[in-house]
Amino acid sequence: MWTATLWVALGVITAALITRGIKISEFRQSWIDGLRSDISEYLSKAHQWFDLYLIFNNETEQKKAELSEKLDVLKYEALHLHNRICLRFKADDQSANTLLKNLLGLLDPGEVGIGNDANSKWRDLSDKVVSEARELLKAEWEATKNPLLKFYKNI
Repeated sequence: MWTATLWVALGVITAALITRGIKISEFRQSWIDGLRSDISEYLSKAHQWFDLYLIFNNETEQKKAELSEKLDVLKYEALHLHNRICLRFKADDQSANTLLKNLLGLLDPGEVGIGNDANSKWRDLSDKVVSEARELLKAEWEATKNPLLKFYKNI
């Protein structure tokens, strides 16, 4: 009698653990999808901002006043997305912090200058950010697929 009760209890506990693991995986997948979407949208806004910034630097003062507002709108939309991305990570996650720093660099003319090679430098930084994001998202996906891998790496 006790044996049957023990097996039922173990079965219920096992089912609860499996259900919990599935739910966590669903939440992680949603987190990854949202992060991917926000990074993609941020990069799009940053591309728009930089292209407009290059045009801005070659315009007259009157035209610069008009373009300045558009630049600000794009920058603040991108910064809003940056904050959403930032809030998804732990403060001590070094790979995430590097990615976040480089994302901000896409909105910083000081990172690439304004000379003839600014476009090339900006595209290189953009490619670097995409590569970092892909690596980070892949690592998160692997952790979602195999949650025990995290414990194995810590041993």
